[in-house]
Amino acid sequence: MNLNLPRRLSRLLALVAALTAVAVSAAPANVALVPSEGARFLIHQRFDVRVEGQGTGPYSAKLWIDGHPATFTSGAQGTSSTDGITAAGWGGFNLRGSSLAHKGWHTLKAEFTDATGTATVNSRIQVIDPFEARGGDRRLTKNIVIMLGDGMGIAHRTAARLVRHGVTAGNPNGRLEMDQFPGTGLVSTHSLNSIITDSAPGMACYTTGNHANNGQEGVYPAHVTNPFFAPRVEYLAEYLHRIKGTVLGLVSTADVEDATPAANAVHTANRNNGTGVVDQYLDESDPNGTRGFGTGLRVLLGGGRRWFMPASTLYSSRTAGTGYAGLPADLIAGWNLPTTPAAQGSATRDLIADFKGAGFSYAANQTELSALTSGHAPDKLLGLFGYGNMNVALDKVAKRRGVLPAGASTFAVDDYMAPDQPMLDEMSEAAFEVLSRNHGGFVLMIEGAHIDKQSHLMDADRAIGETLEFDRAVGVARKWADKLGDTTVLVLADHECSGFSLIGALSLSGGIPALKSLPSDSASLDPSVIPARQNAVGTYDLAGFPSYQILADGYPATMDIDNKVLVGFGANSDRYESWLSKPTPVIDSLLPSAFKGTGGLLGTKGYATIPELRSIDKDGFFIRGQLNGEGQAVHTAADIPVSAYSSGTKAWLRFVGVQKNTDVFFKLVKAALSGDEPAGSDPEDGE
Repeated sequence: MNLNLPRRLSRLLALVAALTAVAVSAAPANVALVPSEGARFLIHQRFDVRVEGQGTGPYSAKLWIDGHPATFTSGAQGTSSTDGITAAGWGGFNLRGSSLAHKGWHTLKAEFTDATGTATVNSRIQVIDPFEARGGDRRLTKNIVIMLGDGMGIAHRTAARLVRHGVTAGNPNGRLEMDQFPGTGLVSTHSLNSIITDSAPGMACYTTGNHANNGQEGVYPAHVTNPFFAPRVEYLAEYLHRIKGTVLGLVSTADVEDATPAANAVHTANRNNGTGVVDQYLDESDPNGTRGFGTGLRVLLGGGRRWFMPASTLYSSRTAGTGYAGLPADLIAGWNLPTTPAAQGSATRDLIADFKGAGFSYAANQTELSALTSGHAPDKLLGLFGYGNMNVALDKVAKRRGVLPAGASTFAVDDYMAPDQPMLDEMSEAAFEVLSRNHGGFVLMIEGAHIDKQSHLMDADRAIGETLEFDRAVGVARKWADKLGDTTVLVLADHECSGFSLIGALSLSGGIPALKSLPSDSASLDPSVIPARQNAVGTYDLAGFPSYQILADGYPATMDIDNKVLVGFGANSDRYESWLSKPTPVIDSLLPSAFKGTGGLLGTKGYATIPELRSIDKDGFFIRGQLNGEGQAVHTAADIPVSAYSSGTKAWLRFVGVQKNTDVFFKLVKAALSGDEPAGSDPEDGE
């Protein structure tokens, strides 16, 4: 009998355990495969496959799709620099521009190897057939209009309706344009990496059918040296342009470099790299109409002139560091893109001139826009109406009326050097004039951007004014849907912003004059001391029915009325609150650097850099925020409402109920390619 066997066996087991532990700990770390588990695509929708990991080179990888070996298009096997675009310490391999032809579930499997070992990752993805129900008497949606009220929750809509129409004996005296759409539902708003999305993936989920990380649009997360080299997924506009010749229009009151417009046409892992964002608008627009690639962009209207001007021009924001010199060769080949223009990413590029060279007519203000579209509209239209974000509705209206806001010494639009800006409904009208000329149909995104931005800044009156302006654009969209037929219009948001809440109405006897005479309570943080302005909030019975005077332009004569609607913010940062309209806006973040900061062009004119500083020397009481939002309120995870309208079809029925944000993409494409029952005589059919 060998008495040493147990000891030998225990030593052997210990050695095996030790070796196993070494193998596990030394294997490449953070190995990931995209598209990730559960991702959904349309038949023939393009997407990039990428496997990457962190470790020690040399790297190699293998890929199987449904058990069949697939070949990577970039990533040199057995080298430490696998594809020329990986970040330090990472290896990555790409299969660019892939697609699947059969509906159902498909399996991706990848092995990633570095000097320490091999890791295996798997992903199951689903492919959906958008044509499967086509036939019979079904009618196709020819035109798709996405009305995106950025940050617009249900309370924003309610507040706008109260201000615009009022209430009598419990009954609303009227409804907003968006309230009159027959299809109503709710949409969840989460991103790929958080329950709370920012605007980039918030918009991109509607236009790709896939979630993205916050700050990213039209791509999957990846460790690459340039954010424009990240693995792509095809947009709604690209897919429909490629297979049926639709064209694209983008209209926004924001800087067009901003997340929402870009998340319809631009593929980047960094939404803030503005030079590359605006370059991609043109360079991947398919200006010659070949339909082999790109978005078919024909209309681009908004702010953001700073990104289109050469760096040597005053107020330009172009820098080589926010662009890219050229896309990888396999990405160009996989997505059938043209050779990258030599000027792409250059700080010296004159992008306005290049747009004109591609056949776009250009407008720099409302007067020029009206002149271009009042007769025979051009085939392509570029309009840039400010250096950064356009001004908000109430400030544009003040200039048009020639009446300064109380407490202001100059018009904000003059201080922003953009005195002649169009309203959102006027921009929308121009976009429809141009896009309606395309016989293949169009995709049009219209954004009311400042609903979000003014909610971030806890400026209730300007946020409500933005919602009113947005609703007027909704009315334009419905009018054109009826005129064109076979058009589906959605009104929705990418997320809710600020926990916008209707808390009551001003209830002081004597109204606004009495409110102005109240002492400031800015120094008091003692909970036993009740600030006088808290007593100005009338809740329940004391809220009554606020009644605003609406002028012929559709906006209130003033937001400061006796018994005005008062708003609270559930996701707020620090601020001073007086309940009165703010005479000037807070300085926008999306502006040329010369405008920003206390020493910038606006700061020297008395504009505040953050909400906390706007009223610090004026009447009001200090409100301690719930978070450190760097002077701003933040987005929330709340579901948002969707309202749907369709002319010629019953496509609006698709959006009734509760749905994921990525569902919207598939419902829109099915309406365009499978069709819906024809609309009948029932008013709720959208006719």
